[in-house]
Amino acid sequence: MDDIYTNKTTNFDRPLSFLESVAQGRQVILLLGTGLLVVAFYIVDAIRHAIFSVKAPVIGYKHFWEPGWVVGLRFAKGSGPMVREGYAKFKNSMFKIRRNDTDILVISHKYVNELRDTPENELSPMEAHLRNMVAPYTVGNIKLLRNSDLHRRTIQQKLTPSLGTLIPPIKDELDYALQVVIPDCDDWTPVHINEIIVNIVARVSARIFVGPDLCRNEEWLSTSIQFTKNVGRTRNMVRILPTLLRPVLAPTMKSYWGIYSNLTTAKRMIVPIIKERRANAIKDPNYKKPNDFLQWMIDDARPDEGHHDDLAHRQLMIGLAAIQTTSMQGSHFIYDLCAYPQYAAALRDEIVSVLREDGGWRKTTLNKLRKMDSFIKESQRLNPPLFLSFQRVAKKPLTLSDGTYIPAGTHFAMASDAILHDKANLPGGGDPEAFDPFRYSKLREDPSKPENANRYQFAMSDNTHLHFGHGKFACPGRFFASNEVKMILCHLLIGYDFKFPAGQSRPKNLSYEEAQYPDPTAWVLMKKRALTSAEAEIAALVNLKA
Repeated sequence: MDDIYTNKTTNFDRPLSFLESVAQGRQVILLLGTGLLVVAFYIVDAIRHAIFSVKAPVIGYKHFWEPGWVVGLRFAKGSGPMVREGYAKFKNSMFKIRRNDTDILVISHKYVNELRDTPENELSPMEAHLRNMVAPYTVGNIKLLRNSDLHRRTIQQKLTPSLGTLIPPIKDELDYALQVVIPDCDDWTPVHINEIIVNIVARVSARIFVGPDLCRNEEWLSTSIQFTKNVGRTRNMVRILPTLLRPVLAPTMKSYWGIYSNLTTAKRMIVPIIKERRANAIKDPNYKKPNDFLQWMIDDARPDEGHHDDLAHRQLMIGLAAIQTTSMQGSHFIYDLCAYPQYAAALRDEIVSVLREDGGWRKTTLNKLRKMDSFIKESQRLNPPLFLSFQRVAKKPLTLSDGTYIPAGTHFAMASDAILHDKANLPGGGDPEAFDPFRYSKLREDPSKPENANRYQFAMSDNTHLHFGHGKFACPGRFFASNEVKMILCHLLIGYDFKFPAGQSRPKNLSYEEAQYPDPTAWVLMKKRALTSAEAEIAALVNLKA
């Protein structure tokens, strides 16, 4: 028996054949060659930046000999503190952030008013957006966004002017969504509030963007939510890859193919609706067109913008922005409310007062919710979606008013988070690190400053509040998002109580590079409220069913 075991040959100790040796040698050579290409790419890229880019200090180095990709990984894990460090040292000049896919020049916000309305053929926010999205691997058809602003025009010319008339369909879909999405919670029930709000936002947004044809279709809702997740995952992974390896490695990612699967599903579901609407408009002179975003795009599209596949594609891109940003803001609000429950009563009293005054939801109602608006704005100030905003790519060489020269191709931004943590930029003063939920409503209600009555609103931007950008290219959908999140939160606040589980504090935000997110895995306890008589009156008035 011993001889049998002694003489037994395994795959680990048998001699390699000649062909196997050659195959293994080729694999080693391939790996070494790939590694050398990556190193060469980083060396060439570093030389190119050193010679042609703006000369500015780079934040994040611990040792002068560190390779740039190490600093890039450090930025990916801790972008917020790095941006604040740079701002503290160079807020009146400029500094660089080394992201693994590019260097970003962070300039002083003193240039905001000078640059806010610079034409897109000189400074392009869309080019910066496409770079941030690593668009060839996430957007699909880049020309859709680079060569057309159909979605922006439609938001500015149709969606925003229609906000008042959209309150009834938003309310109708919100009522339905609350019944479908929220679990039974007669007693304290643990929930992932982020997941709940994502689903509510997806349903309410779909009612406005694609209309009643699809807004309650579970396949469409799942597709729009999954598209948002697939784009985010693919973008984050591709960004850390060297440019040379992206075409090879991106197609190995499940989320990469998920994007194309989502696009195929969107076209299968939306294209027949577009064709039917167009046919109805041709054959029936009395055809009443739906009042939704899809129809507005159909009507406003130029010949080169109106292909039904492109319109379907745009719907997913619009949903990406709407679902992600609005649901994050709603989640942050609930987390902050749980962390500071002493403010819930004032918020509820305001909701009851305003709805009673207006006799329900009216065009003017949401603008009167000053305390809620202030709470949301303060929550965003301390939990911004991005640490860098006002991003642009210089399409032409640019010389600023003080002589600062920015070469063509420069990707620059402003430190939007750090700016609002600078006491000098905080309206009304106070501690920039403290959560003061009624900071902005107090400013608006100051009788000594009547000019403040319509300032400091959540959806407004200025030269220090840049989370929506500023100027001609500020986020066009921010007014709709503000209305939508307020209506959702009003219903949640009146109908339910929220608190953290025993021993839990506000969950720390997650971040990746310059983006920041509420923790989607955090638990919140949720319970149906026993309404006061005043709240019950309002609940009956607006058909609120908790």
